[in-house]
Amino acid sequence: MKFITAATVQKDDEGKRADRIFRIVLGKMPLSRIYKEIRSGFLRINGKKTKEDAKVSAGDTVDVAQILMEFAEPQEHRKSAHTVNKEVFKKRIVFEDDGILVINKKKGELVHSDGSSKRFTPLDQLVKEYLDGETAASISFSPGPLHRLDRNTSGIIAFGKSAEGAREFSSALQNRETRKCYIALLDGKLTERVCWEDHLIRDEKTTTSFVAKDGKGDLAITRATPVLISDGKTLAQVEIKTGRTHQIRCQASFHRHPLTGDAKYLGSHNESGYYLHSCCIIAGDRAITGAPGQEFISAVATLMGCPEEEVKKGVDQIISSFAGENSV
Repeated sequence: MKFITAATVQKDDEGKRADRIFRIVLGKMPLSRIYKEIRSGFLRINGKKTKEDAKVSAGDTVDVAQILMEFAEPQEHRKSAHTVNKEVFKKRIVFEDDGILVINKKKGELVHSDGSSKRFTPLDQLVKEYLDGETAASISFSPGPLHRLDRNTSGIIAFGKSAEGAREFSSALQNRETRKCYIALLDGKLTERVCWEDHLIRDEKTTTSFVAKDGKGDLAITRATPVLISDGKTLAQVEIKTGRTHQIRCQASFHRHPLTGDAKYLGSHNESGYYLHSCCIIAGDRAITGAPGQEFISAVATLMGCPEEEVKKGVDQIISSFAGENSV
């Protein structure tokens, strides 16, 4: 019987079970059939029979009987129909190492495709295209975002480049070993630093979060510090100590300082929506920063009725005071 090497195990695939690897490589084959063919010896690792729960190592070959190759997903099906300009895209990267890639996301840009637009390529697809050929083609791992940013929130967002990098960053987030700072334009005059502690509940039908007055829900902690006040609005540094969906938007509204333009959470009217920018992530002794673009500065200055230079100064103050001397 002739066997075909359908894939080679990479570092990011190490430790995975053989049945999981075969399930990815043979995407068209039912799981029950995969177990049957492993037992029959038609699916092998390094040309030898294997067991469903056997762990694979980097360099192992994934060998499939030629008669079963019709179930393999062609590699071209995994490639995007779009083409990213790598040189242009590289200018949006604010940090990169072997494990993670951090991008400065634009306002209105989707992190994941939601099927609502065919005109724009979502950010996760652009990252995959940018990394294509730069890293080994893992069987089980695919670069993806490691936290959330709403479509109309701009700023830095981290993507995993390797399984190890993704695990380490995600673990740091879950264990609250990271700090995240935002720049926000709020309605009203916030005259002193505040710490909001509330319990939030998510309404999936309306895709809205709200504060539970009975103490139920998930604890959300947000600190807001005013930096610039003008025309009844406040440019603020906002640090989140937890990572609940719509946390800043929901809590700011509940405490009578909704984001300017955030109609969903009762903010004052603005045709371009709200202005919220993720500007800094601190992990350990490393600070990763990404400043908002000129469009953000100009729009906020117009809404606050003050010179762009004042807004720019406030933005720089927010980033430098939060990041300290560890900016990259």
